[in-house]
Amino acid sequence: MTPSRFLKWAAGLFLAPVLLAVLFIAIFGWNWLRGPIERMTLAKTGRELAISGNLEIKFGWPLPRIHAGATTFANPAWAREKQMVAVDAVEIAIDLPQLFLGNIVLPEVRLGRPVVFLEQGSGGRKNWLLDLNQRDEQARIRIDRLTLDNGRLGYDDAGQKTSIRSELSTSNTQPAGAGVTFTARGQYKGLPLKARGSGGPVLDCATKARLIR
Repeated sequence: MTPSRFLKWAAGLFLAPVLLAVLFIAIFGWNWLRGPIERMTLAKTGRELAISGNLEIKFGWPLPRIHAGATTFANPAWAREKQMVAVDAVEIAIDLPQLFLGNIVLPEVRLGRPVVFLEQGSGGRKNWLLDLNQRDEQARIRIDRLTLDNGRLGYDDAGQKTSIRSELSTSNTQPAGAGVTFTARGQYKGLPLKARGSGGPVLDCATKARLIR
């Protein structure tokens, strides 16, 4: 076998599985990934992730994007609400260099009509911590920018006599970028709460809320 023929043979051998994978995706799409993703999430967190809408992946470096239709993520058994997150649609950008280092960093997350319930339980458990016991402060996902389309947010902390329900959405009309408008009602540390307003990016507001607690 001549060197040129050998190189062609080696290239064909290397490219064959790649071409088969491309053909498989072209025929069946990305929905076959829903099952593995759901099973991996259940194994890591003990909580069910259900992706019932179509799954699409747009490759790009260093930030590929994943879009999914209707999706839910369950709460742990001790939480009051069955689901922690339920959305009509979700789009996320993933930082691949950080992922290769073992860190989950999402530079941008867009949620369509989300319903989110956050709860702090006894013994320091927090439903937004993703370890099996919801106590590891490192077991969380970093989100740099969050955009909500007509969302509802609930927060409960029985130990602090706090229960808040809020409706909020983001807008890109403000000069500084995405801002948030909201209404909220309920009780905060046993006192009645009713509020409405607007402000900076959603994650800036979330950071301030954590500092206040």
